[in-house]
Amino acid sequence: MSKKRTKYTSTFKTKLVLELLQNKSTLVQIASKHNILSQNLQNWKKTFLANAEIAMEPSKAVKEYKEELIKSQKQNERLTALVGKVTVEKEWLAKKLKSLGLSNCKQLVELKLSSPHMPCSLLSVNQQCQ
Repeated sequence: MSKKRTKYTSTFKTKLVLELLQNKSTLVQIASKHNILSQNLQNWKKTFLANAEIAMEPSKAVKEYKEELIKSQKQNERLTALVGKVTVEKEWLAKKLKSLGLSNCKQLVELKLSSPHMPCSLLSVNQQCQ
């Protein structure tokens, strides 16, 4: 039978790490008192100390996240524009293909991979027919 994994709140973790940093009790004592693994407490302490700089200078962290967010938004806009362009081109080509007639459309399908440089050679015959 599997045991459910216990999830601890950040408030609880912070409370225990601060208790550990006050040096009133040892790591093992605090862990046994709260019925947790000492390794968990040690990991929480490492994480707490690694991120302590954020608490002292939150504007720096916010600035970094804003820059990352702006960069992601620009990339998203660029990719959205590219998808829109390709969609318009596909719809235009689909309309043009309908006006060609069946015999001309059959000639456009490449049964063999004739040239690796041709875009049609990357499509299966089924996809080309569609």
